[in-house]
Amino acid sequence: MTSAKDQREAIVEGFLYKHTCLMVAADPGIGKSTVSTQVAVELATGLPVFGVLEVPRPCTVLYIQTERSILEFAERLETISKIYPINFENLYVTDEYQKLNIMRPEQLETLVSAILRDCPKLDVIFIDPIYSMVLGGLKDEGRATVFNNAMNMIQKATGAALYYNHHTVKSQYNHDGGVIEKDDPFYGSQWLKAHVTGSFYLKKTDGGVKFLCKKDNYHVLHKTLELEYDEETQLCSIPKDEIPAIERVKNFLRVKKIDGKTFTFNELVLSTGVCTRTARKLLMHSSIRPLLIVVSASKNRHIYRVGGGDLSSAVH
Repeated sequence: MTSAKDQREAIVEGFLYKHTCLMVAADPGIGKSTVSTQVAVELATGLPVFGVLEVPRPCTVLYIQTERSILEFAERLETISKIYPINFENLYVTDEYQKLNIMRPEQLETLVSAILRDCPKLDVIFIDPIYSMVLGGLKDEGRATVFNNAMNMIQKATGAALYYNHHTVKSQYNHDGGVIEKDDPFYGSQWLKAHVTGSFYLKKTDGGVKFLCKKDNYHVLHKTLELEYDEETQLCSIPKDEIPAIERVKNFLRVKKIDGKTFTFNELVLSTGVCTRTARKLLMHSSIRPLLIVVSASKNRHIYRVGGGDLSSAVH
């Protein structure tokens, strides 16, 4: 028998799959919107998520911002665009749906029609955050049921996977003033928890954030993902020392293939953190060498670009 991972079509290996609904919950200010913006960009462009998790093909993404101005998202995109090429043809972003109340059937129908009109072919819909979609919040079972039914309707109409940003319960404190740690600080009705097929708790760490899997209906998700956060680029990544050298080189080449820019050997070494000797060996690897084109060469400096071919990941 084939495994569940083989049967389910991955959008992001070990993280997001077709026909599923993923919820990421975090305390306020942890950075769930910053992380989801990065994931949306990497999906739309076809880059490995967090520098490692394979995206089999570029995806069409709708990012629905349900509170505050869309300007915040635009500012994040501007910062990311200095590091990553962004495929804007695959990325739709809107705050227009904030005006609709999905508790009203006629406005829900308007929302579904608007999504199909604006983005007729979708792979993933991000909703950031979900609690703003329902007046009165999602703790009440009745409101949570209406929300679940609405999302089921949207998913059936679009065929897209759903990615929810959500908040956790308010922190509680002990007699000494310390925060009482909870294994799963989920906020909302149990009907909401039952609705999603997978969920992660996003927790702050000293150097970034950590994804802790709290639900996995199909046994396909990573149990933990620990990420480093770079304040300058506003990007999260799996620490380089946990990524095989060949995958670091391939990830660098993927970016260069997408943005079409040339590069030198020294630029590759600096970006990947791979030592010079290993980098030279990897450029001769059977999965890499046929893809490299030497644009110009001198005694001390070669300039390369990446040609056609597949740079599929070996990490699972």
